[in-house]
Amino acid sequence: MNTIFPVISLHREDVHWEDHLMSLTPVENREGIWFKREDYFAPLGYGGPNGSKLRQLIYLVNTGLKDYHTTILSGASIKSPQLSMSTIVGKHFGRDTEIVIGATKPHTAIKYPNIAIAHGFGATFRIYNVGYNQLLQKRVHELRRDDTFVVEYGITIDHHTSSPEEVLNFHLLGAEQVKNIPSEVESLIVPAGSCNSLTSILTGLIIHGQGNLQSLSTIGIGPDKLLWVLERLKYMGLEVSNLDLDWNHVNLHELKYCDYGTEMPYSFGGIDFHPTYEGKVMRWLNENSPIPQDGKHMMWIIGSAPNIEVVRPFFSKNSSTMELIDHA
Repeated sequence: MNTIFPVISLHREDVHWEDHLMSLTPVENREGIWFKREDYFAPLGYGGPNGSKLRQLIYLVNTGLKDYHTTILSGASIKSPQLSMSTIVGKHFGRDTEIVIGATKPHTAIKYPNIAIAHGFGATFRIYNVGYNQLLQKRVHELRRDDTFVVEYGITIDHHTSSPEEVLNFHLLGAEQVKNIPSEVESLIVPAGSCNSLTSILTGLIIHGQGNLQSLSTIGIGPDKLLWVLERLKYMGLEVSNLDLDWNHVNLHELKYCDYGTEMPYSFGGIDFHPTYEGKVMRWLNENSPIPQDGKHMMWIIGSAPNIEVVRPFFSKNSSTMELIDHA
């Protein structure tokens, strides 16, 4: 059923999502190319909010949420999956959600899938007249209360303020996912956005072994964070030099191929790739260095775009009467 979850439910009496954090998502061979299907980490069914970021968010909430936390607080771009993910995870754990967005109006914001999904699950919105992420995150922390659990931007933890053990435990979730890379795969291709998933993959290869991998291609889609990855690995006591890989890195943002927020729909082998992430990576590869369809190459799908129709049956009963709160 294209999801690793045996029970599709929002309710904890039916399933605890955190019980499946270490379950391996499958790999599939489509027309001679292997794909790691992290988009099958989809607790509300394939097409609902999904992927490695959702796994990390469930982990953070499960380990950090306290009884006195009544509300999940999260802020990001209106296009960010962090908003829909924060809301459904909040609902699963029986908490309300407050969302901070900027430089938009309610009638405009609701047109974006992640906003519409968060709205459908009953989130409360605070809209500010600035869109710069730095200022949005400042607003998030100004709204922080004793009863709020804050989802940090990018669904991560800061290795400048957290211990090496805490950072390592955070990445061990994704590190587990390298265990079912097929033995015939010699080349791995990984999109690099926030680079949390890339850090987890490298953690896994260092800890669990690289198998028969000979090369790694990382393709950045935003401001480059490669130095951040290396710093983070070193902080955890992990050395990339322990890997015997030919590592090639390009950044589409710096090549001026596209901006971070550019959407580029792309399909291959029956897979519709996320237009903001894997879609632009696959399109760039097709135009510049097509992936050989020889069964030796693997593309890591970190997640797919959510489909509001998939999750509409789970919407809160009061979602249609909820109003977005406009704060100037």
